[in-house]
Amino acid sequence: MQLQLNALPGCTVVAGKSGTGKTTFALRWLVARRDLTCRFLFQEPKRDIAQRLGLADAENADELACAVDDGFVIFYPGALFSGDWAAGLSWFCEWSYGVASRLPGRKLLMVDEVWKYCSPHTIPRALAQWLQDGRSFGCETLFATQRPNKLNEAITNEATEFVCFRLQGRNALASVEELGFDGAEVGELPPGAFVALNCESGGELRGRLW
Repeated sequence: MQLQLNALPGCTVVAGKSGTGKTTFALRWLVARRDLTCRFLFQEPKRDIAQRLGLADAENADELACAVDDGFVIFYPGALFSGDWAAGLSWFCEWSYGVASRLPGRKLLMVDEVWKYCSPHTIPRALAQWLQDGRSFGCETLFATQRPNKLNEAITNEATEFVCFRLQGRNALASVEELGFDGAEVGELPPGAFVALNCESGGELRGRLW
């Protein structure tokens, strides 16, 4: 185990409706992080994350292990879990946490649309381990979601940065207002524009992808 007792926490949430730029932002930020030893990405059925990054995904433990040295481990669970994506996520979180805890430096787990695998009341145990125990091993998390109101408190309570692209819907806007965002502003953001909030300092940053 590579204990890093003085490591800083890191949990970034990127929220926004489809087509506003949230996944593009998350992937660009992930690639730009030169301090990361390894990135672990859980991929949905359409397998678009690997395509966007121009990388091959992995379907089993041997392929995953080979990808660790490249610094990008993209897991497609369809072969092992026959469409049971929740079971695939739990397995991948447990496997990747075991690997990450033995690696030096900073490591990061990304789950796109994490609300599909948890609820405001439940969260997979292995994912909670990344969130609650990972700091001691230099482990961070990154989540992209269209529905921030469906996030479990284990995620929102650990969030260190929250990035909002345009959101619609009363519940989604109310959930980010509770974090300190201006709901009216978030609801009117043009495509590609975002507001970022540092959850610890309260500092805000505004920007555009395009």
